[in-house]
Amino acid sequence: MELARISAPFAAADRLLRRSPDTFARHIDEFLVAVHEKTDHEKALRETAAHETVAHRTTLAGCMGLLPVPHCLVIYNLCVSPEFQGRGIGRALLRHAARRAADSGRARILAASKHGGAWFTRHGFQEIDPDSAPEEWRRLSPSGRKSSLYCLRLDDR
Repeated sequence: MELARISAPFAAADRLLRRSPDTFARHIDEFLVAVHEKTDHEKALRETAAHETVAHRTTLAGCMGLLPVPHCLVIYNLCVSPEFQGRGIGRALLRHAARRAADSGRARILAASKHGGAWFTRHGFQEIDPDSAPEEWRRLSPSGRKSSLYCLRLDDR
């Protein structure tokens, strides 16, 4: 499974939660993927299952999980393969997530990170107190992970 392959180095470095290929397969419909087949990653970004990406013989460049909860969209497992970093792929995934959130009437995007705070703040997120997060997010967040929580308010953009 390509999502597990692209995520593994980040999980090994404790930058993402470890997820099995079976977990990715069960949640495949939650993922946006960016594939390397064009230089314009906004156009290359597809809302598709990872197995379709593999079938098309494209290279998975990045991915992001999206979990809609009441009033916000939670993004998770955001990663871009090292060979594709610095090309705007993460930013394109985030823009697509923001459109999905706005289109569904959600006013904010939440993300947790142990190490990626600088990236999130560069893209308009503000660190918030995890106790202020929606109950749905707190139920999903692994205890003991010691992640910081970041919020992007779409009405501030």
